[in-house]
Amino acid sequence: MKYIKSELCQLGWISCMGCCGHSFKNKISVAKGIEKNTYEYIDNKSKNKALQEFMNRSKERHSSGICQNLVYDKEKDKIFCPMHPELNSGKDIRLDHHYCDILHVCKTSFLFDLWDNKRKNDFLKFLRKKSRKDKLDWYTYSSKMTDNTLLEEFEGLKWD
Repeated sequence: MKYIKSELCQLGWISCMGCCGHSFKNKISVAKGIEKNTYEYIDNKSKNKALQEFMNRSKERHSSGICQNLVYDKEKDKIFCPMHPELNSGKDIRLDHHYCDILHVCKTSFLFDLWDNKRKNDFLKFLRKKSRKDKLDWYTYSSKMTDNTLLEEFEGLKWD
């Protein structure tokens, strides 16, 4: 079994965490959960513990709805999963983990991966413009990717 990679998950200027949780409460509670995870991740690394110890420290999601493994990289201004195969020489440490759904792909990413290059580039331009105009942050981007709002707006299904 292998995760499904999509270019839209980690763009150069914004990252999505939509598949790393369900039923997010609100931005503040999600940010607090990510902050807690990040401190625990840094502590785990400083003690030279294996990633599996960090990953298995809890069997429940945060009350905010996010995964216990989601952390923030302040230098890169990105949210990421340290167990992701792209950060571990292709090895997917998330396999068979109790709350990692490595096969999840949102509708927007699924369709994006089917589009021709012109349509993909048009959508990326749309996202950049939207990011500047509406000041999309990681939370809003993630929410709007998973609820298909950005896709619908791009497709012209929503009218302002």
